[in-house]
Amino acid sequence: MNKRENIVQKFSTFLSFGDRQFTWQADPQLEQQMKRLVESDPEAKEEFWARCFLKTLREVSPPESSKEAEAIACSQTLEISTFITARHLSAYLQEACLWAAKKSYHKYKLLRHKYPLEEYFQIASSFANLPAKLFKNFNLEQPESNIIAYAKTAIFRFIRDKIYQQNLEAKSEKFGDYGLLKNLTFKELKSALISQGIAELEIDLYGLAWQSFNKNYQAQKEFSKRHLKPPEPEDLKQITDDYNRRLNQLDLPRIVVNEDKIQEMLATCIKAARNYRTKQFCPLEECNNISDLTLTPWDIIVQEEERQQVQLLVSKLFTAIPETGKIMLILWQGLNLTQSEIATVMKSKYPELQKQYQVARHLANYNKNIFKNFTQEWNQAHPNNPINCEQDLERIKAALHDCFQSHCQDLLHSILEPTSHQFHCAEDCLICQQKAHKIQFKKHRRKTFKQKKAFVKAFASQLKINFNLPEDSIQPVYQKVFDFVDRWLIY
Repeated sequence: MNKRENIVQKFSTFLSFGDRQFTWQADPQLEQQMKRLVESDPEAKEEFWARCFLKTLREVSPPESSKEAEAIACSQTLEISTFITARHLSAYLQEACLWAAKKSYHKYKLLRHKYPLEEYFQIASSFANLPAKLFKNFNLEQPESNIIAYAKTAIFRFIRDKIYQQNLEAKSEKFGDYGLLKNLTFKELKSALISQGIAELEIDLYGLAWQSFNKNYQAQKEFSKRHLKPPEPEDLKQITDDYNRRLNQLDLPRIVVNEDKIQEMLATCIKAARNYRTKQFCPLEECNNISDLTLTPWDIIVQEEERQQVQLLVSKLFTAIPETGKIMLILWQGLNLTQSEIATVMKSKYPELQKQYQVARHLANYNKNIFKNFTQEWNQAHPNNPINCEQDLERIKAALHDCFQSHCQDLLHSILEPTSHQFHCAEDCLICQQKAHKIQFKKHRRKTFKQKKAFVKAFASQLKINFNLPEDSIQPVYQKVFDFVDRWLIY
């Protein structure tokens, strides 16, 4: 997508999505009007025109805000209708809409099957088409306040609230445990299990257990489908027998299970589904009309520096951490190891990290120093917008945690990439084809699983080399390493 180069384009063109890419389309009426305005004041900047249009809208009472509104002056002698004024602002906010759409798309990964990027952009645009409402609380009296920065925050929050409201109906339905299983689709169950960190091959087995449950357990007359009572022993036996029979017919590892195991698998499905359905995108009290859009320091960080520049600062802070701390943070934030697991991996080489509480103490110190150094760097660079109040501190802690997690995962991905290149040399490497083309090879599950195990083993060996760890140190956390690779292959 090309950038808009001049003021006329910025206030008269709109993004159009087609053939898998965004293109700019000009509105002839807006283009002609904007050319006349620019000719009247060639030195005026885009921020001036944006403020001018917003001031114009605010001078009109609500009944006048329509196509038939009387024409009014925009700090010049040129007259434009409030409808055209609103359209100019809407055009100006197109990049802000795309920014908010992309941020939402990346933030809510589990909803991508329901909300593609285009859908997020449409939601954003619907709000940008109502600039008077969008900028209701924008302070025109503050010269340092930036319209685009404000709009990005407002539109992103609008998208967040909108998708929360659209999913509220499903959230409000109260199901019992087994009624919830009956209400699920396999697609939803799969997304729920992925969100719990369940490996791909195990998801197939959980799906099989869920199918056997659906087939063999029906609602009794005295119970509704929403509130099923737990299966009786004879029901569990029937479900288990059906599961084992189906397992023998499929190309899956044949691990015969008993009734206790089936009940455990169904409980995992229930927990994953309930967590997935009740995951909130924002606190309920924040899901009313957007009323307080005062930019926090973190909003300013994201909007002024943008994520790439923030990541550069995070990378700088990470580089200053001692080698032991880097390894601990990568294991914690990157591989999602618990403190006890980190101690298990590192204790043979680091005497000071034998127990969970020792790991916890070291991680707490590293986090404290990271946060302190980040705050100092930010306040030095932005003395007019310092981080000082408790609310801002808490906001930034959470956001900084996300940035460090992303950084640690990127470091692990940089180790994974060379490992994957070794496997690309093999013509029949199914996992590499799976990663490249985002496809699953259902007919070759065994072969894929075997190749994946070899891939994970190679990655684990490289981790030991890079982190200078003893030979058997990674083995106790092999499943976490496997799950990390599995997610990398999927996404």
